[in-house]
Amino acid sequence: MNQSPRQRSDRSQAEASRTLPTVSGGAVAAYPSAEHLLVKTTPRVRAPLSVYVNLEFILYAVIGSLAILTRFWDLSSRAEHHDESLHAYFSWLFYVGDGYIHDPLMHGPTLFHTNAFAYLLFGDNDYTSRLWPALLGVILVLMPVLLRGPQLLGRWGALACSALLLFSPSLLYQSRYIRHDPLVLVMTMAIVISALRYLERPERKWVVTIAVMAGLLFATMEVSFIIAFVLVTFVAGITLWQISRPALGLLVLTGIGVGAVWKIMPALGAPGLPTIPWENPTSSNIRAFSQDLATHPIVLAALGVILLGVVLVLGALDRVRDRSQPTWVESVFTPAPPDTTGHAFYNLVSDRRTVWIAILLGLVLFAAFFTSMYTNMFGLGSGTVGALGYWLGQHDVQRADQPWFYYLLMLPQYELVAVTLFPIGLFLTARRLIPTIRSGEPVGRRNYMRGLFVYWAIINLAIFSWAGEKMPWLTVHMALPMILLAASVIGGGVERIESAIARNDLPRRMIWLVAVGIPLISAGWFALWAWGSAGEWQERDGFLQRSLRSEVADYPWLLYIPLVALIVLVGFVIWRVGHRLALPLIGVTMVAVVLAGQIHTSMRLTYFDGDVPVDMLIYVQTAPDVTRVVEEIGLMSRESTGGLDIPIAYDSGTSWPFQWYLRDYTQRRFFGATLTEPPDEPIVLISNEHVFEGDNEEMLAGYTYTEYVMRWWFPEDETYRRFAIAPELNKTERQNYQTDEQGPFGPIDVAESVWRSLWGLREPQQQAKMFRLGSYRELWAPIGSYNFRVYVRNDLVQTWDDIRY
Repeated sequence: MNQSPRQRSDRSQAEASRTLPTVSGGAVAAYPSAEHLLVKTTPRVRAPLSVYVNLEFILYAVIGSLAILTRFWDLSSRAEHHDESLHAYFSWLFYVGDGYIHDPLMHGPTLFHTNAFAYLLFGDNDYTSRLWPALLGVILVLMPVLLRGPQLLGRWGALACSALLLFSPSLLYQSRYIRHDPLVLVMTMAIVISALRYLERPERKWVVTIAVMAGLLFATMEVSFIIAFVLVTFVAGITLWQISRPALGLLVLTGIGVGAVWKIMPALGAPGLPTIPWENPTSSNIRAFSQDLATHPIVLAALGVILLGVVLVLGALDRVRDRSQPTWVESVFTPAPPDTTGHAFYNLVSDRRTVWIAILLGLVLFAAFFTSMYTNMFGLGSGTVGALGYWLGQHDVQRADQPWFYYLLMLPQYELVAVTLFPIGLFLTARRLIPTIRSGEPVGRRNYMRGLFVYWAIINLAIFSWAGEKMPWLTVHMALPMILLAASVIGGGVERIESAIARNDLPRRMIWLVAVGIPLISAGWFALWAWGSAGEWQERDGFLQRSLRSEVADYPWLLYIPLVALIVLVGFVIWRVGHRLALPLIGVTMVAVVLAGQIHTSMRLTYFDGDVPVDMLIYVQTAPDVTRVVEEIGLMSRESTGGLDIPIAYDSGTSWPFQWYLRDYTQRRFFGATLTEPPDEPIVLISNEHVFEGDNEEMLAGYTYTEYVMRWWFPEDETYRRFAIAPELNKTERQNYQTDEQGPFGPIDVAESVWRSLWGLREPQQQAKMFRLGSYRELWAPIGSYNFRVYVRNDLVQTWDDIRY
């Protein structure tokens, strides 16, 4: 066929692009890095609206579709948790026109405004109350695409990050949950991405995004103070290191001084911090609490130390500034070398218009939400001093009484990929950063980014483990930076594999051996342990537990045959191709195997056991009995009144979540803990703890009751609390669940208790118990429950029974 010179040229260029490798992230790639397996849907000469589809685009489309499916599928399948019902109900009050006033007890106003907007668009029910968290969960999964640059996560790293976020059990579960945390995660991620992109290219859009997200973040949840502390101290530390190391030392001393004030002043007789008005959170009480907190001696002393530290730091900076610059701020950042954080600050302060626009937008959004669109100006005080006071007050309250090792046991169960790769990422980051810092050479953006993730994860874990209030939903704030670091490690490993393939250094038979052999051995290991651990139930330590099958009980070494096979395979591959090529290939394959286990955990946790507390991540969950009772009451009301007009009385023990579920009933009545007179309502809801208070039982003599489970919880005392001694739980009677020994306990006692737990895992029976727990959530202790009764007037019992059965 005859071809024109233009056609022949295009053809030769296409052939060249298929045969010549390209450079991606400093390494030679096996295929063109940005155009992997390019499938062109238009000719070579692009039209203005040409569409190119490549493997990367297809993978993101698949991940995005799965994110939508997993986040929005069957959102109303489980009853609303106690906290969810509070958030849903007060959002509903805002939606129906009863207004909203910020209350630090329920965190920031953003959630209530967005939920009310969802009700306005789609109506109010369990499904729509969880729409915003689900949508934010989808957005979070796709956000790593903004970090796909070669000096950041890279294309493979960004894809790995999206995949890890997609199948993260804790993130999936909490993104289908009416809490503030999904909002916080997206805002935090947006701030981090914008900061990293601004370092790459200082553009106004990144500054404005940071300010807007910061304003929304502080209007969402008190955890924003922790996030701000982490990010600000990291940026300030890096900047001061680059500009003035004496100033950095003074900043560290200031932090130590604030901590000393916090610890020493109570010992010197300073009164404790004011008590948060839990029982009566009126505007006047919250105002008085905010004033007392702002004028408290400890707070004032801490502010004095901070002010002195600021003066000293500014003095140190004044010694190194470039006095030729027009302003003091610009002169401070001028000495910073190009392509550094300090230089980025110079670019920022030089563009005053952008700074003021960003600050104004952030403050406007913050004020708009906290003042309920400028209808309650007192919200500005409750959203700053009051909100911070709430968070600090929770430390002494120690709500939930969780031990110091709570997250150390929580994270490996649900974020095994991130937890496993964290020490590897820490090692790789330190190995590259320390020599670079010592030599004074510029730190590459990817290493800078990894350093941020390491610092973020460590500080978050330390603060949340120290804080008095530890809740399972806070796990996501530690999981996010760990996932980002893990994705960077995975992306770097894939890039090394690509480079090795391009150089023909990695034989394909080795790739197939690893890619097929490791999953098969892992599957064999799982099958063997699943079979060998499924023995008879026997009583151990006062509980029924599975025993090993008789076939392996006498020969437990049989269970470790797959492990030996795996070691042999790994050793063979390293021997043949060397550790530099073998380790990335083996590591990426192992990550895929572990990720398959995480997918199993995510699906089971979210869609099968979402309202059954066999997981630590499911905390005092409302039982399915509640939605069953709500449905039965609705049927009875429609049969007797034609609508939702049946009179119902309920007590304080059942008010949440029934305050939400009975919101449309026109004749509902709340009576507190005791009845003052015999009720006349056809249905009375009362918790078991109040049945025998006062004259309640006698006043309900004309009723017949059925008992249900209202909420239930994971058996904490019999399981993870036995891991170690927790001497910091000074408000509880039991700090030691391993033995009957009473405190006080010291660091040596704590270390010995940890060693006892770890040493006990050498026994195959203990390993089998942990395997059954992790794989099948087989508990060796019963879950706890809080029950309630539905009393039906005797003349309607037959109607009630007909509806139920």
